Amino acid sequence: MKRTYKPLLATVLGCALFYGGTAAGSTVDWTPLLESWEDGCAQSEEWGQLRRNLVTYPEGSLYPEVNEIVLPDAYKESLGEIDLFERNSDYSGYRLAAKNGEYYGLPIESFVFYLGNSNGISVLLIEFSAPIADVQERLSNIEYTLVSHDSGSYQAQLMTDEEADKAMLMCDLSV
Repeated sequence: MKRTYKPLLATVLGCALFYGGTAAGSTVDWTPLLESWEDGCAQSEEWGQLRRNLVTYPEGSLYPEVNEIVLPDAYKESLGEIDLFERNSDYSGYRLAAKNGEYYGLPIESFVFYLGNSNGISVLLIEFSAPIADVQERLSNIEYTLVSHDSGSYQAQLMTDEEADKAMLMCDLSV
């Protein structure tokens, strides 16, 4: 009787490829970190840490320098590098690409931060990679409340760029 291990080997390799691919391509749900935005753009503890640690201001400089991504590992590993895409005298723009991230089931393309150079500008955006109509439909059931604070009233808002067919959720926390 001749034994062959090819079917067993093929099964083991197939399972390894399937489970390896599933783990590598798993989706990261950002909703728990970002659902605080529904309450007047409140910042979850994790999101607040990311925002506070993303850039630092060198002594004597008005311009921030990229620092580090401070998040729980599952979230941190789902992000690309920090891209400084705009710098001018008033603010700097930073983008973090999202790999396999979603918010309420919508695929996230990137997170964008416009941070003022010592002037109080603080705008946060979630850029979606889904069509505008899909984003509008999915987020129409989410209630984003307006909350007044000492520094002003804040509310997350859906923004669209029709030319680029891009939808973004924005929190403008500028003071």
